[in-house]
Amino acid sequence: MTFIFYHIIMRNYTLIFVCLSFICLAGCGDSSRPKDLPELFPCTIMITQDGKPLSDAIVKLISQTDIDAKYNPVTVTGIDGIVKMSTYGFAGVPAGKYKIVVIKNIDDDIVYRTDDAGERVVVSYKTYRLVEKQFSDTATTPHEIEITGKEKSVEANFDVGKPIKILL
Repeated sequence: MTFIFYHIIMRNYTLIFVCLSFICLAGCGDSSRPKDLPELFPCTIMITQDGKPLSDAIVKLISQTDIDAKYNPVTVTGIDGIVKMSTYGFAGVPAGKYKIVVIKNIDDDIVYRTDDAGERVVVSYKTYRLVEKQFSDTATTPHEIEITGKEKSVEANFDVGKPIKILL
């Protein structure tokens, strides 16, 4: 059983980190808000793949205004491909220019065996990238967004190309 959890965690560390961050911050209230966290502005992004909503994708906004930004927004898309961006677990995005990075991987081709105790154990699996690499790299993503703080809310749509399944 430990083998299974180890491999799931190692292969999906980014998604698990995002989820654990939300869980840890969910009940903390404003007392956990860092004093240096800038003012946040509402930002809703829809991510599509070949024109269809892309669910369960990690969306990161990487600051181009402040290269050493301490708080880069990270959130996961819903079933409708829509994400309401949050920063450090708080709704909204600091003002600035951002590159948009989209990541979606899955583990597939899982092979199990039954151990001596009768429990199913993962023997092997493969991890696949479901979004073209150019969209998951800050240097190559063509998607950008600017939050000026003058808008009441920013809404944007971005497409990440054709569906793929490439072995990592």
